[in-house]
Amino acid sequence: MDRMRKRLKVVTVGCKANFADSASIVRTAVSGGYEIVSPSDPADVVVINSCTVTHRADRDSRSLARRAHRENPGAVIVLSGCYARVFPGHRDDLPEVDHWIGPGNGGGPPPPTLAEILRKISGMEPASGRALSEYGADLLLGHRRTFLKIQDGCDSACAYCVVPLARGKNRSLEEEEILSAASAAECEGARELVLTGIHIGRYGTDQERTNALPGLIRRMLERTSRARIRVSSIEPNEITDSLLDLPVSTRRVCPHLHIPLQSGCDRTLARMRRPYSSREYLETVQRVVDRIPGVSIGADVMAGFPGETAADFRETMRVLREAPVHYLHAFPYSSRPGTESAGWKDDVPPLEKKRRVAELLALDREKREAYGKRQVGEVLEVLAERERSGGGEFGGRSGNYLEVVFPANTSVLGELQPVRISGFRNGSLTGEIDG
Repeated sequence: MDRMRKRLKVVTVGCKANFADSASIVRTAVSGGYEIVSPSDPADVVVINSCTVTHRADRDSRSLARRAHRENPGAVIVLSGCYARVFPGHRDDLPEVDHWIGPGNGGGPPPPTLAEILRKISGMEPASGRALSEYGADLLLGHRRTFLKIQDGCDSACAYCVVPLARGKNRSLEEEEILSAASAAECEGARELVLTGIHIGRYGTDQERTNALPGLIRRMLERTSRARIRVSSIEPNEITDSLLDLPVSTRRVCPHLHIPLQSGCDRTLARMRRPYSSREYLETVQRVVDRIPGVSIGADVMAGFPGETAADFRETMRVLREAPVHYLHAFPYSSRPGTESAGWKDDVPPLEKKRRVAELLALDREKREAYGKRQVGEVLEVLAERERSGGGEFGGRSGNYLEVVFPANTSVLGELQPVRISGFRNGSLTGEIDG
């Protein structure tokens, strides 16, 4: 009977919230009787979970859909995610896609859900006995870390950002649902739970709860016993003392925060509609560093926002050199239809945007290397996520979000290991299991 099961694979573009959504897609498919295969294997159904945060994300989403059609002759291609939701009018440009999971057309009937599409393809009704946990879904996607979505959507109105159009308003998941998912994932073997969403610092505010995120993490610590907890991207003005207390009081909360900056120029921040100044950002990240020993901080930064002069960019570089951040996600401004800045003149030439991004990436390499070299001699807790080619070496992330390579046997896969760091090589730390 298993030979009759349809094979399905998911290809994910974009952020950690999309990875959590891909896990939901896998759970839906498994409950519908599908066999999940890796992205390199042939499949009967390919789901492209798309992104639309930049022009490049749009292009990658379209390219992956076309490639899936070429490499899987006869397969049904499904496009889901933010690009599908924001640009339903692009369907005619992608004839390779059979099903587009996004808004309906005009006032007609609502489009079918993924579950309905998969049921029609397989001819099988969902079976309640095929329920799959978040951890099981992430394993099938090739991830050893479990991405737990705690909220979706965003109420902010940043001038450049299309995400509120794609995701809607802030919506928090019920706390008990999140806690039950965390407990089940740990029982099945999860050793890292990554709390994801679009605007997780706003978790609970739609339910008229203030400072709800630290409370959620504390209750998650009570409901689990082994898995460490990682907070994904959080806005600088939403970092509270009670949040910073958590990684200080327990090693199970990772000493790592990703705190978006976007620009170090106050004039540009105001035009972006960002709710902080460069000085407030610097004070926040310094407060984090002073509070949490060994913490790693990442930052998003955009180059070439409309109106950004050479002097504005130099101010951003100055702030980033001063800020105790340890890595950067740098990207060029990309006009997004439906956003406020889409109506502004995009007056930074593409080659100049590219040059500015290159300068940011050079600073990123400098900061990563300096922080990495400071870890030599330390013992870091590393989640063994994958065996490297050639065998005998494993790679994974430390609690402070560094890539660490160390020799071991396959028994360590998926487990947290204490690794004494001995060096820094090709952007990764190297070490040996301690004890």
